[in-house]
Amino acid sequence: MNNQTFIADFLTRNDYNNVIVSERLVAPIVYLVILLLIGVPGNIFVLIIYKNYNKHVYRKIIWTIAVIDLVFCLIGIPFNLGRMFNYYNFNSLRSCQIVAGILDSGIITSSHLLVLLTIHRFQKVCLPLKRQITLKNVPYFIGLCCAIGVALGIPQIAVLQPHAETDLGNNVTGYTCSVAWKDSPQAWKNYNTFLTFLFLSYTLLLFILYIMIGRTVHNQNKKRKLDLHSSRSGRLTIHSHKMTKIAITVSAVFAFTKCSYLPLYLNEWATKGLDEKQLGLFSFSLLKIVQRSYLINHVANPFVYAIFDKRFRQQTVNILTCKTTDKDHDKRPSETESSTQKASTSATAL
Repeated sequence: MNNQTFIADFLTRNDYNNVIVSERLVAPIVYLVILLLIGVPGNIFVLIIYKNYNKHVYRKIIWTIAVIDLVFCLIGIPFNLGRMFNYYNFNSLRSCQIVAGILDSGIITSSHLLVLLTIHRFQKVCLPLKRQITLKNVPYFIGLCCAIGVALGIPQIAVLQPHAETDLGNNVTGYTCSVAWKDSPQAWKNYNTFLTFLFLSYTLLLFILYIMIGRTVHNQNKKRKLDLHSSRSGRLTIHSHKMTKIAITVSAVFAFTKCSYLPLYLNEWATKGLDEKQLGLFSFSLLKIVQRSYLINHVANPFVYAIFDKRFRQQTVNILTCKTTDKDHDKRPSETESSTQKASTSATAL
């Protein structure tokens, strides 16, 4: 499409909106629909499968993350589709504020839950003899993560989220539910700067903790090859390392998607130095997809579990083929967690 014709021959905002939806937002819309079709059933599978054997701190946190991810898929992705279809026609500032606040609360809550999961794995692997997060106290930590997420999302719901205005030409103004950095109040800039540093800090914390976890796991593997452990101890160690691999992979997805989310918080480059109307079709579509790549964080986790957790794969197949599951077999994780401490203590004593 010729960029010059994009701003000519259309006199109403609806005309501009119809053009950008039909000719420049097709790829981002398809991208969002695919995420919706994958994310909703994937997270439902996680809730069903891990509900049967979530008597384990690790899986209880994973299950809670899946709840947040499912809510995010049911609200966040349709909301983003609505923003796409009404790209220049988003007139309701209040709905923009409310949904943006809910989404920010979900993002921040899942981020804190992931940090909690990482701390749990760090304690289990690197500090097995120290005080641990247990099934008894983990609900309080989960509740604290949710409370922090809600508290930090309130500024969005309150007054900070601005309404972006775009001069479409021909004396027509488009209204977009997006970050309006250039003309936004200082409080909005301070809020987004704070969230930027918060996510960067969490990414750095996860990186440091997993370096320490990885080094400990490496040393344990070397020791396990030299020492004569019982087969029970060996199975527990392998199970613990499998959970660590899952946690590392989920954290890597978090780090990648949150880094790609930073342009939304540092959107000055996109509003001052970049005129979207002058972008070509490919560049514009790619920009809109990258700006929403954070949604992958709420869709990808079921695939991570399927790769590393054989039982999750088996249970998924059972659900899809309508086979009954062995609930007694599903109780093993709770027994494993209670025994891992004993095995770690015995290994340390040796």
